[in-house]
Amino acid sequence: MEVLRRATSQHPLVEVARARVAAATGARRAAGTLPNPILTYAVENTGFPGRQAPQGLDRETQTYATLPLEPLFQRRPRVRRANEDLKAANAVLARARQLVALDAARAFFRVAAAQIAVEGAEDVRARLAEIVTFNQARVNEGVASEADLIRAQLELDRLAASVTLERVELLRARADFSTYVTGPADAWVEMTVAEPVLAGGLGPDLLRVSIEDAAAFGDLSGSPQLGELLARAQAAHPDLVASRARAASASAEVGYQQALTIRQVGATMGTKRSAGLTSMIAGVSLPIPLFDRNRGEILRAVGERTAAEQELAWAERQVAAEVQAAYEAARLLTDQATRLRGSFLNRAAESLRLAVAAYQEGAVTLLQVFDASRTLADARLSYYQTVFEQRQRLLELQMAVGASPLDALISPSSRPLRPSGVRP
Repeated sequence: MEVLRRATSQHPLVEVARARVAAATGARRAAGTLPNPILTYAVENTGFPGRQAPQGLDRETQTYATLPLEPLFQRRPRVRRANEDLKAANAVLARARQLVALDAARAFFRVAAAQIAVEGAEDVRARLAEIVTFNQARVNEGVASEADLIRAQLELDRLAASVTLERVELLRARADFSTYVTGPADAWVEMTVAEPVLAGGLGPDLLRVSIEDAAAFGDLSGSPQLGELLARAQAAHPDLVASRARAASASAEVGYQQALTIRQVGATMGTKRSAGLTSMIAGVSLPIPLFDRNRGEILRAVGERTAAEQELAWAERQVAAEVQAAYEAARLLTDQATRLRGSFLNRAAESLRLAVAAYQEGAVTLLQVFDASRTLADARLSYYQTVFEQRQRLLELQMAVGASPLDALISPSSRPLRPSGVRP
């Protein structure tokens, strides 16, 4: 929870989207602002500077104000367009949070898998070191040849190189993960992912993975069916919300450009003083759309509206495919993780123990011990990669149906989908 909270609150891409929401908010405020009146003062029948006024002409003054009327009947489509643009910006912000959260989760799970790979390789190396010690003792006693000892030493050296490569991958995973959770080097975050419990520090050597076999798996039993999930996604997916808002904004733009057919409409009212008498001035200015009827801009707006509608149709197809793929992937991975849980790792560990014991009794060859060791390391990595992949797909499914990153991590009893994901 803390990892995703930090990632979605501090990531530059989220800040970019948040800044665009602020810009859209400013545009909405500007769209609803009424026009300013124009105040005019004029003098007639007066002399040039430094000269007297002409004889026989009375000095005249005029004071009047003009109120532009054009923005008044254009205001409605402008406000509607700005409202939809603001809605689209908010949807883009929500999607940015989701994408950053998903990337942070992938980076987190990558660190977890790399840590498990390192620990598995170290465990296998420790077991083979015992075999080397055992063979060395037998060779020293003169009861065994050096062939097995040399093979065991070579395998141990090979595993040492493998551990180094796994550590390099872990360093890379940590470096990638650190970009999502900036903070002091001694800061700690904690997350629980089904079976593994990961406590990750932001320092280079602080991330550790421990295993809780008693943790329960999430599954899809009791969850909404695929049809209901598709309906939720169609209504709440940020990409679709943004696409619908853009289509509505483009439609409002068409209405705005049509309203611009008649421009520069204004009402004038004021006073005129001449020969000691004051009279009223009133008038209306109305341009005649004889040549410029704004047809070009109307055609442009209609084309943009059509494009936005087609983009919406494409987004609906993509979201439907995304939800279906995430649902099926989560179902398959949940079934696989459930089958592997419990006896899978125990059987692999027992197989290695029996192989070592049988080798010490002379019942199996050294190659069979090597094979059992590699099987255990591969089994651990495969098991937890399946678990991590399941959690990631469940998280993607939650977000695909419109959940925010943090809402997707609440307990199963209080969210729309049963499977438990990452929880605080």
